[in-house]
Amino acid sequence: MCASPGPTAHAPGPGSAALAASGWDGGTALAPRACTPAARFPRGAKPTPQASLLLNAGEMCTRPMPSCDLGRSTFQNPPGPGLSEQELQLGVNCTGVATLQGLTETSDVQKRSRACLYSGVRCVGSEEHAGVHAQTQGRVLLQTVCAAGIGGTFQFGYNLSIINAPTVHIQEFTNQTWQARTGQPLPDHLILIMWSLIVSLYPLGGLFGALLAGPLAVMLGRKKSLLVNNVFVVAAAILFGFSHRAGSFEMIMLGRLLMGVSAGVSMSIQPMYLGESAPKEFRGAVAMTSAIFTALGIVMGQVVGLRELLGGRQAWPLLLASCLVPGVLQLASLPLLPESPRYLLIDRGDTEACLAALQRLRGTEDLAAELAELEEERVACQGLRAWRPWELFQDRTLRRQVVSLVVLGSAMELCGNDSMYAYASSVFREAGVPPEKVQYAIIGTGCCELLTACISCMVIERVGRRVLLIGGYCLMTCWGSIFTAALCLQSSFPWMPYLAMSCIFAFILSFGIGPAGVTGILATELFDQMARPAAYMVCGALMWIMLFLVGLGFPFIMVGLPLPQGELP
Repeated sequence: MCASPGPTAHAPGPGSAALAASGWDGGTALAPRACTPAARFPRGAKPTPQASLLLNAGEMCTRPMPSCDLGRSTFQNPPGPGLSEQELQLGVNCTGVATLQGLTETSDVQKRSRACLYSGVRCVGSEEHAGVHAQTQGRVLLQTVCAAGIGGTFQFGYNLSIINAPTVHIQEFTNQTWQARTGQPLPDHLILIMWSLIVSLYPLGGLFGALLAGPLAVMLGRKKSLLVNNVFVVAAAILFGFSHRAGSFEMIMLGRLLMGVSAGVSMSIQPMYLGESAPKEFRGAVAMTSAIFTALGIVMGQVVGLRELLGGRQAWPLLLASCLVPGVLQLASLPLLPESPRYLLIDRGDTEACLAALQRLRGTEDLAAELAELEEERVACQGLRAWRPWELFQDRTLRRQVVSLVVLGSAMELCGNDSMYAYASSVFREAGVPPEKVQYAIIGTGCCELLTACISCMVIERVGRRVLLIGGYCLMTCWGSIFTAALCLQSSFPWMPYLAMSCIFAFILSFGIGPAGVTGILATELFDQMARPAAYMVCGALMWIMLFLVGLGFPFIMVGLPLPQGELP
């Protein structure tokens, strides 16, 4: 039992009569019947001398609060109708409102958030104190987005594009290595096959990573999974860096496979982590940052791959090994940031850690509605286990969601946009761009996707997901058709190469408007906590399978097309 604390320094207010019925004597803080020593502030909480209410097993243990007037205190963020005067007195200007642990019915949780939970919610002494928390709210969420993105989808885009710059050098290295071993040079068609294999092992590894992401997200959590994922990055960087010295193109292949595994894990877990950490009204915009970091990674890979930087004949092993830098940045920053509150409460049942994470992510925002939503989902998921991928296809109630996920996840890669980055040099040469200008045209493609990803992030909550998806795919169909016609007619008209190159940029702009970012949000918003990891496994596996098939067949399609050769003046 809690000992009754000493006298407070303030006089009771108008609600003291109601409080007296529960044990308030006007000079000491309330000492309820079932308060145990187990009540405590959570990890990370910093209670002040005017520490507010502690809650344990449905009972309250109050402490002296000399700077708070119980008689005049009200909830800073009103919890809703139905509170008695006594409950308002006990609110003591708490910065957030949580549910009473003893309540079990969801309706009670929603209607009568009676007291501040033991989550470190503090008695607000002034507007200045509240303003400090408000200022930190956006900063912590932004730091979380950046730390997750730099080692997540940034790595995907970066490794997707850096392989394009050293194409000729890696093909020469493969041929020289083979000739040194066997005394015979590789035929041209075998060089093309080896190169296609090097490129396509990346999405093949991504398939394995997508299948690994679901179990990792459940067992380790979202944040720890992203951190552990960097093991693959470190191993791949070592293989890339020493491949030329060791005279082994197989090390490049293995490194690409490992980087694919890393990308497969992060592409599934990063949007899940950010979607669960973001407030509901910004969830779409925060999830769209995955597309922004993908585009940013593509641009950075294209810039670093310039011949003047790391794209030269001698520096290409360092170019491939530079994937280590984003991994190190994530390892240094992400451990300092909170885990997904939804995972902490629903998967682990750790209310204390959940509320501490919410406080860091939200600051002084009203937590009542979000806590009620989380509690409702936790109650609904009690006793349930995480879904397996094949169970999604067996449940009729999820049929529409699964069909949407399958169609859109496959279409995102079958459109060929991501494969084009790996073979961008060949595409622009076929379009008639002079060889010395190709690398700068390639950078332009990445900048186009980055621009549209940023615009989509700003308008997605107002325009909606459906409009961006349908509009993006319609425009891509239009520009793809014109591009095909321009390639076939480029020897007939001198301006056709210009039209072909313009269509490439317009196609990428259209892809960035919707499909690039909205597809990654679907699994977060269409499935609940128990089904979400399995949904990301399905969507990720389909995306990587399609990227593997398109990436493997892309160079052979280009070789087989009898296209006339034109060139921009």
